[in-house]
Amino acid sequence: MIKTREDVSKNTIARMVIYYNTLKKMKEEGERICASTRLGQRTGIASPLIRRDLACFGGFGRKGVGYEVDFLLSWIKEILGYNTEWKVVFVGTGIPLKGIVNAYGFLPPGFKIIAVADLDKNNHGYKIPELNVTIQPLETLANLIKQKDISIGLINVHPKQAQKVVNILVKAGIKGIANFSPIPVLVPKHISLSQLNVSSCLSQLSYNLSGGLSENILV
Repeated sequence: MIKTREDVSKNTIARMVIYYNTLKKMKEEGERICASTRLGQRTGIASPLIRRDLACFGGFGRKGVGYEVDFLLSWIKEILGYNTEWKVVFVGTGIPLKGIVNAYGFLPPGFKIIAVADLDKNNHGYKIPELNVTIQPLETLANLIKQKDISIGLINVHPKQAQKVVNILVKAGIKGIANFSPIPVLVPKHISLSQLNVSSCLSQLSYNLSGGLSENILV
């Protein structure tokens, strides 16, 4: 059953990214047809769940045959919005220049860092040739966003500064924000927000590896 955009869960979208990256690798390896069982082997995701995820967006495969890798790749690319050019501003504190360049290689298709702002004035004016941008002060951000029609902001600043930066981005017309700060931020309802907390991911690992609650702890 095809679902509306609002009904598709965040977990489904996260898995669609995994499918896309895996299918891209399979295509490079020369695979043309892919059954859900094969995709499951490559991703570690159960094949029934893969079929349910894909069914949220329509019928892609043929029963007993599988999916055409090229077609499925192009369709997932469209679903995830990778066919659109997304202009991005990166905001940080004391940003290591090499780190920005390395992070750029991990951005999905269609995403392009157009501007970089740093709350540390010591970095202002530094050029990043790989991105063809110069690090700007926070004060110039609003005009920069409007001039270059930037729609997405990536934030990696001190928790105490995160909400202030978000408010500036929202006021300047940013439509979507990915917050890497460990403290959640608040945005108006019309802004798309992703809270990306590395600490939570690591805490989930430590919880799993430690076996959860000790038998000696009373609940």
